[in-house]
Amino acid sequence: MKISTSYLFDSATSRMSTLQNKLANTQAQLSESKQVLSPSDAPDQAAAIQRLQGEIDRQNSHQNLLKNALSRYQAEEAAMSSASDILIRLKELSLQASNDTLNSNDRNSIAVEMSALRDQLFSLGNTRDDNGNYLFSGTRVNAPAFTRTSNDEVLYQGDQTLTRIPAGVERTVQFTRSGSDVFQRVVRPDGEPLSFFDALKDVIQATLDGDSEAMRQGTDDLTKMHSALSLAQAQNGSDQNTVESQLNVLEQNSLRLKSTLSDIQDLDYAEAVTRMNKEMMAMQAAMSSFAKISGLSLFDYIKG
Repeated sequence: MKISTSYLFDSATSRMSTLQNKLANTQAQLSESKQVLSPSDAPDQAAAIQRLQGEIDRQNSHQNLLKNALSRYQAEEAAMSSASDILIRLKELSLQASNDTLNSNDRNSIAVEMSALRDQLFSLGNTRDDNGNYLFSGTRVNAPAFTRTSNDEVLYQGDQTLTRIPAGVERTVQFTRSGSDVFQRVVRPDGEPLSFFDALKDVIQATLDGDSEAMRQGTDDLTKMHSALSLAQAQNGSDQNTVESQLNVLEQNSLRLKSTLSDIQDLDYAEAVTRMNKEMMAMQAAMSSFAKISGLSLFDYIKG
């Protein structure tokens, strides 16, 4: 009978190599905390992981866009709320100034306060968001929405271009807002259109002049301006609600996708540690067997 120790040696070597590769793979999995270390290990799982990760990245990108929009809306809301309070105060002062019992000094004092409130509205019109962008300049976010000329005329230098962003299935919300939509001009009964800040300037001048008819017109103008601002506030609130609702949907979707990805990608530590211990024991047994085989010779076999 012909005995081949070469075959036994090669077989033992091959088995040790296989066990060593398995053990090394398990140790690498534990180190990386991943089931799949390379696409070639599990092509189907790797494809699913890539698809899920791509979807999660898209979800995160959309969430970041909506969070940025929500931050802008909240800054707009604060600015418009302050502007609304100022317009209410201006209307109160206009009604007070039209009282016939007041003298010129009283009206001058009222006009001083009204001028200060007009300045505050100008400042609010040039409010910036957390990134330093102007809120009411349309798409010209790097330029102030309003500017003043040497004769105290306030001009709008933003644009009317409004951008919208997706916020749900077949639904969009306004991302940029035009200052001329928030601080709207007024159209008087005779058809004369007057810009927001020019109308304020007129009511202040009417107060200084003690012109009762002009003050009544100024009060009407302030009422229209406040109504227009209230509409802008309502639109802002609607956009905020839509964005917050969509963010909740995206958050739920993101959690679901991450859970699915975790099931496919993340390692079961308990199972991996148990498997590693088994592989280490099998490796030790194979090494012990190899040591015996490597010392075996034909004469040892004959003696046996």
